[in-house]
Amino acid sequence: MEALRFVSDAPRRREALGYYREVLFAQSVDSKLREASHSGGVVTTLLMQGLKDGLIDSAVISESEPNSPLKLAPQISLVPDDVLSAVDSKFSPSSVAKAFGSAVREYGRAKIAFVGVPHQILAIRKLEAWEHKIMDSLEVTIGLFCLWIFSLDNLLNYLAGRLGVDIHEIVKIDLTDTYRVYTAKGVFKVPILEIMSHVMNKCRTCMDFTSELADISVGGASPLQGWSTVIIRTEKGEKIFRNALEAGALRVMGIDEAKEAFAHLISMATGKKRIALREIRRMRDEGVYMPPSDVRLAFLSHEASVLSDIRIEEIMTRRVITVPLDMTASQLLETMVKHHHMGYPVTDAENNLVGMVTFEDLMGVPKDERDATLVKEIAKRRLVVTYPEESVLEALEKMNGHDIGRLPVVDPENPKKLLGVVTRSDILHSLGRRV
Repeated sequence: MEALRFVSDAPRRREALGYYREVLFAQSVDSKLREASHSGGVVTTLLMQGLKDGLIDSAVISESEPNSPLKLAPQISLVPDDVLSAVDSKFSPSSVAKAFGSAVREYGRAKIAFVGVPHQILAIRKLEAWEHKIMDSLEVTIGLFCLWIFSLDNLLNYLAGRLGVDIHEIVKIDLTDTYRVYTAKGVFKVPILEIMSHVMNKCRTCMDFTSELADISVGGASPLQGWSTVIIRTEKGEKIFRNALEAGALRVMGIDEAKEAFAHLISMATGKKRIALREIRRMRDEGVYMPPSDVRLAFLSHEASVLSDIRIEEIMTRRVITVPLDMTASQLLETMVKHHHMGYPVTDAENNLVGMVTFEDLMGVPKDERDATLVKEIAKRRLVVTYPEESVLEALEKMNGHDIGRLPVVDPENPKKLLGVVTRSDILHSLGRRV
């Protein structure tokens, strides 16, 4: 909860993406960087331009080992050319947090850019929250999208046997909705379920896909080729991004120009949270102690007391965007891309509340059928609701009991009269401000 304060002043917050200022697509104008990178070459460009212009004086990143490109070692980049050895995506462990201490103590750097996956960003934010003295040298955090980190040796041995290739022939991996393995013999696709047993234990319960605590988060933009998704979260993140953009090193594209890529981002983010929740519940059912990790599961007694004292009317969103029954699924996707909400109350011609429709409902419609499918065909009509005078704790228990992320707030005397909406992210935000 303490770590949230570094990003919680952002104007937007959504359950799938966390706190943020802006979401867009970007790519390096340097075609060679794009070719060498995993996607749009954005992280490399941000670091190189930041070093060149003096915004940062070093960068802590992960570098592939010379004789094993999939094995990583931490690296401290002091000049732009140092960054070029770490332009690809990373899906195995690397001790970059230790390298941060070296950048301060051994190299005397005072404006460090830290690049890492979600659990590494969390570690750095905890040090910041505890006001560790080396954190005075942290200038900006760049978070990488991450589905999971793998136990690399076991995974490589499995893939070599599964694909019939030598371990040393595997040169690159790409993890989106499938697992792509690049070898000297070509590109192979492996179902994600096949490799789940090789995911590191700590990653099985991680809900963060987009590095929600970073100043700026960067990842792939599937199905777009040669582009990256960029989530700007803080002033520091915006500063390093605008610096590269104004220098002409980056070009950008709005998310409304690539709706399917935005939908894929949300699908991956919500999917990781869903899988982690299932794993946490399984482990708790087996008697394994799991510390409170998300307000949808558990919280400390003090936090529960705080939530019980807050009324829904204090935190609910009153200016609610609703959708009509006759809106098409394609139009619903456009609405989601425009407003970034992943669930909407559905109203009839008399403005009565008649249902709720979510991103998950939309994703159940095949792409080629979205123009012909109406909201009334996919919306949920049996509603779970809350009331203005109800406590936030009661509303949260309803969300947990029905595994949903938002509740319509209705008039207790007229359940069809919509007064507002409350989401799980609203609850988390209100808790963070009071604890």
